[in-house]
Amino acid sequence: MNLLFAGDLAWPAADIMAYDELQALCRDAKMVVNLEGGIITALAEQSAVNNEYKFNIYSHPSVVDTLAALNVVACGLANNHISDYVGGVVNSKTMLAERGMAVFGSRAQPWCVITVGGQQYVLFGACSPLPEPHTESHDHALSFAPAAALTLLARLRLDYPQAKLVAFMHWGYELASYPQPADREWARQAVDAGVDLVIGHHPHVVQGLEWHGRGLIAYSLGNLLLPQADFRGRKLHYQTQAVCEQLVLEVRADAVHAHWLRYDPQQQRVAYLGGGPAAVDRQLQQRTPYAGMSDRAYRRWFAEAGQYGSAGKRPRIVFWSYRGWRRADSKVKFALLAAKSWLRKLAIGSGLHKPYNW
Repeated sequence: MNLLFAGDLAWPAADIMAYDELQALCRDAKMVVNLEGGIITALAEQSAVNNEYKFNIYSHPSVVDTLAALNVVACGLANNHISDYVGGVVNSKTMLAERGMAVFGSRAQPWCVITVGGQQYVLFGACSPLPEPHTESHDHALSFAPAAALTLLARLRLDYPQAKLVAFMHWGYELASYPQPADREWARQAVDAGVDLVIGHHPHVVQGLEWHGRGLIAYSLGNLLLPQADFRGRKLHYQTQAVCEQLVLEVRADAVHAHWLRYDPQQQRVAYLGGGPAAVDRQLQQRTPYAGMSDRAYRRWFAEAGQYGSAGKRPRIVFWSYRGWRRADSKVKFALLAAKSWLRKLAIGSGLHKPYNW
């Protein structure tokens, strides 16, 4: 039996979306997903949120039935929405455990071990500060600390020499076409430390895929089941069709296969488009014009061509590297982003700014 890796999932109501073709793909395999919306047991309107100035995402309790139907064996909790609702992390861990599903990527449990088809997997998850994860609850998404993460992964490699070691990372800008140079550099360092698979999510669009040494790096899988629907009186929607293209990676004994799906927001249905060996997938090759570049070459290329988003905008703050003198560069930039977030909250609270999807 093979293992599938998929992107962001939230399930705000029972039977919100048709996924029979996706279920057929999972029939003879197990799956790992990023649970983007924490499970809440009360009505969303009656549940407390940790930050009223963001788009708060959640999952209805029926999500556990959906996950079971997809043969999900583990859920990553390292993302910026798992703690949107007070109690979301605790509820999620409890309800998933009751159905025999493992969790990882939280402060209390950064990693877990599963066995699929006789192959052991060690799954580690972390959320970059860039997507602004909540960090004030008792348990929350594990915040990505680049150096500490590499140290832990190297230790896990020694502790589980026969396992496939996976770094399941929530990072980058939303709708970004290409990974941040610092994230790409870190992914290659992780492979050098013994990681077999680095798998990213959060941008909601599919990014490129490349091999580095013995390891495979998929920078963003896009969404899996993230309906453009009502969440607490606000409709989640995007200004680009790129979010409808979705990627699922299947780890087989001899290769990794790419499976493509398309989400139809009008019909609320996910359709299976087909798949094949990831190494020769033309769509992935087109998304990875930088394949094989050195870190330095990629930084130079990104500075010239590193647009992100469907509008071709450039990120105002670029993370070039997490290394350097005491990582001062990234610390300063994260501080600037935190200040920007504070100003955004102030503008929303005063009525001067209204996000497009509110």
